[in-house]
Amino acid sequence: MRTLRQLMRCLPVDGKARDAIRKFNLAPNIDGKARSVKDLAIQLGFDVERRALPRGMAGRLVQDAFAENGYRIEVNEKLGVEAQRWSVLHEIGHFFRHIDRDDPLCDPMHLDRSAQAFYVNENEEREANEFAEVVLFGDGAIRAAASLYNNDVKRLARHFGVSEKVIEIALERF
Repeated sequence: MRTLRQLMRCLPVDGKARDAIRKFNLAPNIDGKARSVKDLAIQLGFDVERRALPRGMAGRLVQDAFAENGYRIEVNEKLGVEAQRWSVLHEIGHFFRHIDRDDPLCDPMHLDRSAQAFYVNENEEREANEFAEVVLFGDGAIRAAASLYNNDVKRLARHFGVSEKVIEIALERF
């Protein structure tokens, strides 16, 4: 997945998620601050919580009957803000790419069921990262910001609210 158009095919056709993600992509920075990914997640029906998670686990989706869409995103409270932001987008990617939302009784195999273990599928992890990349940087968002900031990686990282390493990768990929 390389474009926002391709990403939109993974989303429900009702338009709510498409509208929220498109608006986020069009304006990733408001009044000099990176737009809140937590607000985006809430618009998409998730509850979002910071929690102590096992070492090596940045975030996870957890079924939650009280969340609007039936899922809560938990992010590791020990991570920096940039990593937490990425984790939220990554978990949204898992939701839209890998969960059968047509079957409410389906038990997604990649959801954590214990305090220590979690399922890792390299293909799904790559796809969730691609989803996060496209939401943030797709359809020319990274190129437009790069021209605005004269390719200054530090300023771009602040603009998008991610680490400088993520910006360096995005500049190569997009």
